[in-house]
Amino acid sequence: MKAIWKGSITFALVSIGVKLYPATRRKDISFRLLHKADNTPIEYKRHCPLDNMDLPLEEIVRGYEYQKRKFVVLTEEESQGLPQFAAKAINIEGFIDAGQVPPIYFDKAYYLEPEAGSERPYALLAMAIRETGKTALARVTLKEREHLAVLGIHGDALLLNTLLYQDELAASSELALPGPAVKPSRDELSLAKELINRFSRKFEPAGYRDTYREALMGLINAKIEGREIRMAPPRPAGPKVVSLMEALKRSLEKKEEARAPKKAGPKRQKARAAR
Repeated sequence: MKAIWKGSITFALVSIGVKLYPATRRKDISFRLLHKADNTPIEYKRHCPLDNMDLPLEEIVRGYEYQKRKFVVLTEEESQGLPQFAAKAINIEGFIDAGQVPPIYFDKAYYLEPEAGSERPYALLAMAIRETGKTALARVTLKEREHLAVLGIHGDALLLNTLLYQDELAASSELALPGPAVKPSRDELSLAKELINRFSRKFEPAGYRDTYREALMGLINAKIEGREIRMAPPRPAGPKVVSLMEALKRSLEKKEEARAPKKAGPKRQKARAAR
């Protein structure tokens, strides 16, 4: 794995040299766009409509559109001259209780590895965070942008999660949500809570697979090998539910049926009797 950033964790007078690695990787299946007639890949070109010409990368600059069709151009040197860009540090500003940040704020996750000579302070910070149940609140500049971040533990590694800022969240007030007039009955609430308790489980990530991606790759491999493609039959429509109470009751009954021990068939009963 290749480090994408090198710098240090700084807190008060403590400095810990670290390397940053992506902690996640998407496994999406990518497709190329082709010309339907001959399967030729479609090309996208950097084209200037005013000069009617394709441009090389060195002739392209970044511009911010502050008014319609009016731009201010920023050079790479100007961007890198900002104080935040020059600071190769994860600056810890304080500590908060683990789990205090709502999940909606989380953006991307990165592992931190100690640089040579920083193993002891790295291990000390990791142990202190684990035993206090705290998470460090920090700021870091990555890819020319300053991020708010939290620094915690995953396994034995320090894990940095960049966060979204408050003004980057879409307001839920814009949604057509149920108002105070829509109030479930106590019986409905009781059944819903019982259903939640019956379906409660421990989260074990290893037990989940991307079944859609697996099925899609199976389809792709079948086409590559020239095998016959068999379409899955449509799923039967579920029973029509008249009311919320009926839906909750049916769900609980179905859960009870799944949990009930299966009765032995005639052959098993005969075998048991013979024993």
